[in-house]
Amino acid sequence: MSLVCFGLLMIGADCACLRDHDHRAIERRFRSAKDRVAPWSWPLPPAPGMTPVAMAAGRDGAVDA
Repeated sequence: MSLVCFGLLMIGADCACLRDHDHRAIERRFRSAKDRVAPWSWPLPPAPGMTPVAMAAGRDGAVDA
């Protein structure tokens, strides 16, 4: 019946109708939930090809001077 697809489309349509303030509030809630869960989660393995220097510098590999 494709109810999952329909549900995802309706969630997307609802998000398109939200104001910027609402999007920021949703982002704050997700970040606070992530911060509560993150200490108990396992660390993700490094991306293929990431060197220890690039991992310490961040995603783009730029080292702060």
